Amino acid sequence: MKNINYKNKISTLDWGIIISSLLLLLAVFLPQSIWLEEEEYKAEGRKRMTDIANAQEFYFEITGEYTMDGKHLFKLVEAAMDSLIADSLFIGSREIKLEDKSYSVNLERGFEVRVDTTFSIPEELYFTYDDTLYSVGLRNIDSGGIDTLFVNIRDLAQYQLDENFKEIIASDIVKRSEYRTDYLRKKYHLDEKFLSCPVTGESYVFEIDTTGDDSVFKVTSPLHLLKEPYEEARFGIFTFEAGDHGFIHDGQKSWAE
Repeated sequence: MKNINYKNKISTLDWGIIISSLLLLLAVFLPQSIWLEEEEYKAEGRKRMTDIANAQEFYFEITGEYTMDGKHLFKLVEAAMDSLIADSLFIGSREIKLEDKSYSVNLERGFEVRVDTTFSIPEELYFTYDDTLYSVGLRNIDSGGIDTLFVNIRDLAQYQLDENFKEIIASDIVKRSEYRTDYLRKKYHLDEKFLSCPVTGESYVFEIDTTGDDSVFKVTSPLHLLKEPYEEARFGIFTFEAGDHGFIHDGQKSWAE
């Protein structure tokens, strides 16, 4: 009987050690997971404000003013970018139709590239292709002889138009490899959900200051305007603290100070 009681005590002690170890691990792991969650939400919130501020600058470029309508902001900037991607000659004073309304814009060449490279995630792609290499003869003005040059197929037409061009001597196909930066594969769209704080779900606050010579835009996180810090309970005994996501005023980020 004594041996049985002794074994029971040992078993209870073992379970106590196991449970205590698990609680210790949870006490270390759970706060770290909450801190990581807080940082992820902060990074996402600030990225959304950055996207809004950048979109406003593009909107100002093509319209000459800022807008308080976030949904219209995203739609017009994307529509202008898509129009130039579809037609590279869609530049200068143009009209863009959105939801049965027409908006006057002024687009510069390369606008679509700047918008795409600002928002989209670049991806490095490896390409291998065949290139035709030509050896061509050009008359040397000084010596009167023939100089031999090697040119690829892209430049051949330019040399053939040269008054000193004589003939194509030979050609050869070679393998070439190169890396190219692609922005369309992971194209980033200005989704309406990015107009809201990822923590509270409330819309970011827009302000346009027109008191000076130039208009100034400011976007503020709703968390920045709270009187008390935003908190949520986690796992019963821990607290998620969102912190202050800040604001962007005239392109200056409050968290960069």
